[in-house]
Amino acid sequence: MLAALLLGISACSGAGEAPEQEATGAVSAGLDLYSGIPQDGIVLGDPGAPITLVEFSDLRCSHCRDYALEVLPVILDRHVRTSQVKLVFRNLTFLGPGSVQAARMAAAVGAQGRLWEFVDRFFRIQARERAPITDELLLRIASELPGVDAARAMAQRDSGEVAQQLEAARAEAARLQVHGVPALFLSRQGEGLRRLRLTSMSPEPISRAIEQLLRAPRPRG
Repeated sequence: MLAALLLGISACSGAGEAPEQEATGAVSAGLDLYSGIPQDGIVLGDPGAPITLVEFSDLRCSHCRDYALEVLPVILDRHVRTSQVKLVFRNLTFLGPGSVQAARMAAAVGAQGRLWEFVDRFFRIQARERAPITDELLLRIASELPGVDAARAMAQRDSGEVAQQLEAARAEAARLQVHGVPALFLSRQGEGLRRLRLTSMSPEPISRAIEQLLRAPRPRG
């Protein structure tokens, strides 16, 4: 149950299981999820969408991986492609040096407009291989993304822009008292963030919350 997962991050892990065979076409399937959707750094979707869904995630967290691979594709089809919702990805580094290493590379790839594809591909490889996070792995993932200069991303991992993005995520998480991941927040234009208290690893509670917020009257004054 996701509500239990949000109580802490001690169960999140990124290593230790035997590799499995990746299904044919998995790379293109992951890329197709994001095809045609506007993307700008950490933001995915129509900039004018009335609802914003903010996700706090750690790339070493297995529950974040499950959310990205099982839940997010439905949200993309139902709400992002229909311009109801734009997504914001806040990358945290709760789980040690590997989290930092992966987050820096994701941010550097994001500077080339492919953060979301990188995160998706990273999680798919972790689901299959439980691979240790190394420069070789990160370079391999970036190299598989069309239009990404992987060598340039590697060189930009320690840039001020990347550091600023990760610090902004950390500060926002502290402000919102995020102590576990994945953590999700919704907001409507001109209104503050509202935390989603989910009860299952399912898109349905998120969809219901989005629809309710779209229909809700705006506060007076």
